[in-house]
Amino acid sequence: MPEDVGTTQWQFRRAYESGDLDSDELGTALKRYDELDSDGKDEFDDLLARNGDDAADFAGRTDSDTFDAVISPCGARGAPSLGGAGSFRTDRYHSVEASPSTLAQSGGSCPDLPDDVENDLQDALTNVDGDLDADDVNDVRQSISELDGDGQDAATDLIDGMGDTGVSTVNDADALSDSVDGLSDGEVGDLIVSYDSYRRAEFDGARSPRDVQDDLDQLANAKDGGVDGLDSMIRERTGGGNAKNFRGVDGAAQDATEKLDDGVDPNNLHLEDDIELDQSDIDDVESETDLDPDTDLFEETDIDVNVDGGSSTEIKKTDFEPFAEADFAYRRRAEDISDLWKKLNTIAAHGDGGSITITVSRGPDRAFSDDVLDKLRTSSRINTGTLDTDEISTLGDVATEVESDFGIEIRFERFSEGD
Repeated sequence: MPEDVGTTQWQFRRAYESGDLDSDELGTALKRYDELDSDGKDEFDDLLARNGDDAADFAGRTDSDTFDAVISPCGARGAPSLGGAGSFRTDRYHSVEASPSTLAQSGGSCPDLPDDVENDLQDALTNVDGDLDADDVNDVRQSISELDGDGQDAATDLIDGMGDTGVSTVNDADALSDSVDGLSDGEVGDLIVSYDSYRRAEFDGARSPRDVQDDLDQLANAKDGGVDGLDSMIRERTGGGNAKNFRGVDGAAQDATEKLDDGVDPNNLHLEDDIELDQSDIDDVESETDLDPDTDLFEETDIDVNVDGGSSTEIKKTDFEPFAEADFAYRRRAEDISDLWKKLNTIAAHGDGGSITITVSRGPDRAFSDDVLDKLRTSSRINTGTLDTDEISTLGDVATEVESDFGIEIRFERFSEGD
């Protein structure tokens, strides 16, 4: 008896003696192994060497199609859910005999992944504890093969950290390049990189990548080619591992899908909507307010979520707290406050009286840092225009200034609960 066969049977026996397999399951595992050809045995031996008792458990308990999918052109590396084999357990067992693998039936050759990615994917799938089948595995291998190195690493990390929902998230993200006009495979890779960094950051109030992807799917399918600006939002706020920047995608996607759920026509919904003030807008500001268009407005800006003839939403990823105890950090946050005021003025001047919602992780009545307020009120390097900075202590104060000038309503929504 070849040494590998003896080692394989010994590992099956050990799984039986440890209670991972009962006698019927042990018989099924041995029968399946014996009926494999030499290449199949080599593939399963590799699987067993990498996963130990989990592989033996898988061979004895999984359904026939899933077992066939493991011993496939993808080899042992394409195996689904060894650690979570209980999700495949059944009272019926079948030999592989001469039936073709599920992956082979799906058509085409197995996607070729670099060795380190193959290993990471196999390790991740080994720990999946959920409902996963051969089609899921084949799809995610194809999805990962189309990504660059950073995207591949992020995808396997997502699967390792999220299990079967990680698999579905990667597959659904990959499908966006087909359903969203203007979105490339590289930008899908950036999205997956951002999913992984966002998941790891664990921001208060941040949703899971699966929840965000559900919203992106709804926005992609709401109209042919996706809601206007969906590609721009993903392109501009993903990639590079900047988890905080991705808060804009989380907040905007949630807000936009809520608008769809409330009955907004997807043809009237816009993401990353670029706006530019025309002369009539500027004339109205000069005649109806005390603002100076040269200092208190932006000539052009964008609106994160905009509804024709309705409300606008601004997503702020900053909490306006200084990121360091230093003058440059205080000045940066003071500039953020001034820029928010100007942007709200610009949106209001361009709009038609609709409300503005600000989604932010800071409560509207929470006072800004004294150091930040000092910079806002005294720094000659910050152009605050006609803003009465002495009246500004909170986000609510900024909103009140805009509301009084334009007669619109500004509402606040929170990324998380708190003060």
